[in-house]
Amino acid sequence: MDAVVSAYLACRRRKRKTRNAQRYEIDLLDQLVNTVHALSERTWRPSRTIAFVVRHPKAREILAADFADRVVHHLLVPLLEHQFEPVFIHDCYSNRQGKGTHAAVDRLQSFMARPDLGMTAHYLQLDVANFFNSINRRRLFLLVQARLMRDQRRPVKDPRYLCPAHADDILWLTRVLLTGNAAQNCITRGHPAEFARVPEHKRLINAPPETGLPIGNLTSQFFANVYLNLLDQFVKHTLKCQYYVRYVDDMVLLHDDPSVLAGWREQIAQFLAQHLDLGLRDAGRLQLISNGIDFLGYVQRPNYRLIRRRVVANLHSKLDHYERQIAPRQGLHRQMNLPGVAITPDQLQTWQLPADPQPLFSTLASYLGHFGHASSHRLVASLWRRYPWLAWVVRLNANGKLQSTRSARGVASMRGQWRYFRNRFAPAIVLMQVGKCLEVYGPHARLVAGLPHHGGKPVQRPGWAATEAGLSWPMARLHRVTHKLSKQGLPWVYVAEQGWLKGGIKQRSLHTLHL
Repeated sequence: MDAVVSAYLACRRRKRKTRNAQRYEIDLLDQLVNTVHALSERTWRPSRTIAFVVRHPKAREILAADFADRVVHHLLVPLLEHQFEPVFIHDCYSNRQGKGTHAAVDRLQSFMARPDLGMTAHYLQLDVANFFNSINRRRLFLLVQARLMRDQRRPVKDPRYLCPAHADDILWLTRVLLTGNAAQNCITRGHPAEFARVPEHKRLINAPPETGLPIGNLTSQFFANVYLNLLDQFVKHTLKCQYYVRYVDDMVLLHDDPSVLAGWREQIAQFLAQHLDLGLRDAGRLQLISNGIDFLGYVQRPNYRLIRRRVVANLHSKLDHYERQIAPRQGLHRQMNLPGVAITPDQLQTWQLPADPQPLFSTLASYLGHFGHASSHRLVASLWRRYPWLAWVVRLNANGKLQSTRSARGVASMRGQWRYFRNRFAPAIVLMQVGKCLEVYGPHARLVAGLPHHGGKPVQRPGWAATEAGLSWPMARLHRVTHKLSKQGLPWVYVAEQGWLKGGIKQRSLHTLHL
């Protein structure tokens, strides 16, 4: 039970808000007991996978396991890691503690700067063809079995010693996970046209018998390292390649003689075909290091690193999508009026921000985190010039981290919130939601009071200055009030209530702008 609970806690990390995780947690104790019982009795079997298609960077079929199955994956993988981690080479960077994409590109760049390579050094970049769908599951199981049997023969005091009963349990669970095609009888999510975008040879259901692992599972990522460990050992100990980095099936080899790299390419292709039933996708890239290495989202050079153009294009595509959501009916223009700059009525446009800013915030934070590992200062600055509306939602701190600007931060009163939006969007009129009322204060209230048939009732907030007296309308009149202001050619912003702050104060966030 302790092991299953630990696996559950690891599985739910950063996934607790998902629907599957919440369904599992509703009956948590029953789910955990059932899992323990099924594993103990060896009656556990995987549930149906959920198949869907992701389109970026290319159309790819994902077969996601049920949350209860992923708990079992998090139980098995650490057990196998304990036995395999000492065997893996240092420069295998996928799905390992302390590794990852950024560690891989840092390691590659350190190799490129080695003085023994020189300015005429070359690199060879190779990729395995249709890797996950081509893994032979029977051969993979034999690799796991051979390692566990070897560890059973170690001295009892050896940290990697594995008792026979424990090894038998691990092998049984590994065999269960590697038996059958995960794409059979799967639950499909998405339109059939999405699946039609995936080439037939990339669909797991079309893989030969006993071949293929589902993309998207923790076990598949770990088993990929186990399967290609033979290749890693071959490259390091047989080919004697000193500078070699691998991330999943993408590998880079460096040498100062291009003919040596060309020979290694042929030997690697032969080794993959003879020992792993795999093949290279193409002849790879054999070029000078000074031309740059396109690896894991970056273009690597010996002294600096740039962002891959496709990554930047993907971000622009996502931001363009958000921009169309913000103003779906207006023809948008890039040159927008800044606060304090005189504007004319024909320049006014209405911008309505998405109700939930978190997807935009998460997307931008992810990309900026990726950009932070490269020379990208001017690229990041260009985003706020290309998409000026970003300043309404987020801003960059001095340490390069994103901070929300949609609501007033560090303000513990309604008066402070009003002053924040008033100063930020001057000279626009600030309309604030206060419960079931719409209110405007100070000079803006006196300006609106001068309009004919404004319909507002005077309001004076306790503790506010007399010059900050306002007007109030029922919330049902929001559209009528904003239409009147727009018709008069007046810029305005509407700030809506959204959640609560500490101390019982309503949090108010920017909702609509007419600027």
